[in-house]
Amino acid sequence: MKKLVLTLAIFWVSAIWADEGIPSLVELVTGTKQSARFLGIQNDTVSLGGTIQGKFTVIRIPKNRFKSIVDEQGNDLLNGASSPVAATDSLAADSSVVDSSVVDSTQSDSLTEPQVPTILDSVEGKHVFVSFEHRNSESSLAEQLENLIIRMLKESGTPVLFAEREKFSTCTDAACIKDSLKAHHAVSAYIGRITSARTPDSVSVQMSRYTLEDSTNAKTNTAQINLSALHALTDALSKDKLHKFVLRIQGEKVPADISNSNGKSYVRVETNPEGANIVTKDNNDICKSPCTFAIIDSAKTEVFAYWGVDRQLWGAKTSIKPIPGDTAKISLKLKRVKPELMIHSKPEGAYIFGGSAKLTKDSKPLGKAPQKFQVYDPGLSTVQLRMAGFRDTMMTVFASPTEITDVNIELTPITDKQELLDQQEWLRERKKNFIGHTLMGSSIAPILLGALFVYLANQDYDDADKIKLSLDRPAAGGDNYQSKASKNKDYVDSGDKKMIIGGSLLGVGALLLGVGFVLTF
Repeated sequence: MKKLVLTLAIFWVSAIWADEGIPSLVELVTGTKQSARFLGIQNDTVSLGGTIQGKFTVIRIPKNRFKSIVDEQGNDLLNGASSPVAATDSLAADSSVVDSSVVDSTQSDSLTEPQVPTILDSVEGKHVFVSFEHRNSESSLAEQLENLIIRMLKESGTPVLFAEREKFSTCTDAACIKDSLKAHHAVSAYIGRITSARTPDSVSVQMSRYTLEDSTNAKTNTAQINLSALHALTDALSKDKLHKFVLRIQGEKVPADISNSNGKSYVRVETNPEGANIVTKDNNDICKSPCTFAIIDSAKTEVFAYWGVDRQLWGAKTSIKPIPGDTAKISLKLKRVKPELMIHSKPEGAYIFGGSAKLTKDSKPLGKAPQKFQVYDPGLSTVQLRMAGFRDTMMTVFASPTEITDVNIELTPITDKQELLDQQEWLRERKKNFIGHTLMGSSIAPILLGALFVYLANQDYDDADKIKLSLDRPAAGGDNYQSKASKNKDYVDSGDKKMIIGGSLLGVGALLLGVGFVLTF
């Protein structure tokens, strides 16, 4: 809708209206008003026209997006016109016809209309899954089904971007959402809703997949399933209902009987408190409790739940043996935990680096194996180990949210001469870098002390100058004069000594800083 408003604003501000059509005043449901040439209404679509850059252009907009259209005499054209102006169709052959849903709304930066929702800025080239339209009483079911369907789509090789329906606040129907996504070059859109079924004890789940990338081969796949209102999730997971539903959405052939021999099972997790992150050793942050997720492995599986705040963790774990085609339900109560990750290397002494980025001379190690780390972000993480004479080793480790995790890494000796020379060169550069940083850090103290001594020396010189001024005044000699002269000399000598010390310290600091800078850079 925002795109539509911007398009109309550009159209009306820049156009020199043609003689065709009825001069009228148009008001959108958003409150925007503008003059236009009314060409008629056909199939609940309003046609407006005007001249843009010397070419007559027709713009067509759904009727429900207008509040009113009146002519110069105040006649209601929106509800009074029974058929389009005859010229409308003929004009299309000689002029441009603009679909309001696909016109680029960024043509004018001076307009004050609200910007396109943020979600639309990231949909280009992506498959977008829009949250279900549903009643408030079905919000929990909608969220659970969304998580399951998204996971199934990802497992089938379709990475989808989740978008909250509320982000399309100007759209009141699926067609508007689809048009908005198409205008921003999304590849496809998954849009659905949950409604009451024919019987009061069941709900209907409907979803359509729209192909948006190629308008010439655009396809729409639609699927629908009816679920028990009281046991909707269990019903969806039984007999592969949800699996078949997703296959139909994808446009794939659904076998008459999908066997449970594929080993796919489901796990329903509830925690106290709710909102805990759910993970297994193979999957990082699957969902937030309460939730249901699918697993293919039917072997014994450990399920972890954790919840963290202010670098404090609460967690719990359990082990389950899923039954293919069935749903295992588990309930976990979180308690305070202090998980740790212990990394060993063989041989010992390897440097441990976090992440998978290429190691450079500036890379800072987390420590040397064996090393114990307090875990604040459980789950999967990548570490690299480097030791002179051994090949770099990178591996992904799983840090348990509830207990200490021991990881033993055996290093492989380097046999290739060039590889060994490269590593030795890296070690030399790293050593130079370390010495350089150390020297630059060491230069701070002498520079600060030197500056202090220079300051104190200037204080002594100032005191000596004050005494000298008093001695230059005409006065009789005597013991007082000699005392002041002696004190003046003492201040000067003290200032000279402090200046020498301060200058020496500043020189040493500058030397350390310069050498350190050269070694580092």
